[in-house]
Amino acid sequence: MLEVLISRDRSLSEEAKEAFREEAEAIFQEVLGTPKGRLRLFLWEEKGEEEE
Repeated sequence: MLEVLISRDRSLSEEAKEAFREEAEAIFQEVLGTPKGRLRLFLWEEKGEEEE
């Protein structure tokens, strides 16, 4: 499992989230030999001051 905390002024687009997931999965496969589909990635987004 990989947990990522993101703090920015704006939320990430769904396309950006998917690209991040794909890249993380590729890195885990290459470096650790994690089988495809085995990595669980959680993206937590903190609201920026403007969104509160």
